[in-house]
Amino acid sequence: MPDSEKARILSPRERKRERILRAAIEVFATKGYFASRMTDVAAQAEVADGTLYLYFEGKEHLLMSIFDDVLSRFIDRLKHEISELEDPVEKLRMMIRLHLETLGRDRSLAHVLQIETRQSRRFMSLFTRGRLGEYLSILRQIIEEGQDLGRFRRDISPGLATDLVFGATDELVTSWLLTDDGSDLTRHLTPLTTLLSEGLVPCHYHEGAEG
Repeated sequence: MPDSEKARILSPRERKRERILRAAIEVFATKGYFASRMTDVAAQAEVADGTLYLYFEGKEHLLMSIFDDVLSRFIDRLKHEISELEDPVEKLRMMIRLHLETLGRDRSLAHVLQIETRQSRRFMSLFTRGRLGEYLSILRQIIEEGQDLGRFRRDISPGLATDLVFGATDELVTSWLLTDDGSDLTRHLTPLTTLLSEGLVPCHYHEGAEG
């Protein structure tokens, strides 16, 4: 995480907003988004019902804010971390590691992002054009960089490779949730990264390693 983010002190209004978002995550994860009410979130956050509407227009805005807040922090940290790396393979590994760490340490958040947001096509359409779109753009840039440098094979389109990497990582998190697996999600980092990166590596790299 960038030092500037660590040192930043939140204002009282920002702290209350974060408390409401955290309460919403817990309520949505427990009751499900569609069964939850704004009054449930207010009770969990220990604020008056009307206070919620000073920060959020309604339940839909609240859900979208959770998604945007998490993705914004993730993207900021990712950009900082990969700026210090030169090898596209290492950048890919870092991106997968941060993805697994972010969701693996917060099961309620993972449930909201993986399960609750997927039940509405409208939500997913909005998300894909927003911060998730930026996430996928960074992933695609890493793949294109790897192809330009000859580290990733060029016979797979960047778009398809992006979908495959994101899909595999995303499905791993969903399976972890649905099987109620209490183990550390990041234990899958090395095998998943190896599977994905070696599938992207040009054949002559494999031949050189065997020789």
